Amino acid sequence: MKKTLIALFLISALLISMTAGAYADTVEPIVPEALRNLVAGKTFTAFIDGFASDEDMEKATLYLQICEQETYVADEIESLEAGDILQTGSDEFLIKAISQDEFGYELTGEYNTLYLYKNEAGYYYAVTETENRFYKNLFLIEVRADSTLRFMDWSNPEADDPTELTLKDLLTRYLNEEIHSFADNTEVTFDENGHLSEILYRYTPWN
Repeated sequence: MKKTLIALFLISALLISMTAGAYADTVEPIVPEALRNLVAGKTFTAFIDGFASDEDMEKATLYLQICEQETYVADEIESLEAGDILQTGSDEFLIKAISQDEFGYELTGEYNTLYLYKNEAGYYYAVTETENRFYKNLFLIEVRADSTLRFMDWSNPEADDPTELTLKDLLTRYLNEEIHSFADNTEVTFDENGHLSEILYRYTPWN
């Protein structure tokens, strides 16, 4: 009888242990206040600079380089003349000739051409003949992502709308080098609590 009671007790303890394990919760830290204040409710130009994930790719830490496009004050661009220099990234573009049309300015250099257009804020930005733009890397952030992340794939130039996919799709394509994330083609959006909620991957000629 005693042995039977001990056996029943051990079985009950095992079942309780298994049940507790089945309903175990995972508690994660909140988004740091400084990061939340910086990103909450905002969309940024960015590129993916790597990740670490679990085996099932249901949760991951993404490393995102936040960028901003280089822009120029309108008065300074509109007063440019041949012989002046335009700084683009780390290079100096010596202007050999300059012309203007209804869209903006065309700057002819010794070896290539730049085009300058106005954005909605009234600043000019530069575009190369191959449609490259110039960006500054502002800061690198480390953010958590899970299965609630929306990966919006708009890399198909024929598509009217992006295709909504998952974090696992994003990571799988990134590992297989099917995705080449640059500032030109990637935007990241955070919800009001500072959690990464969406990554939009656009078409570019070099995707």
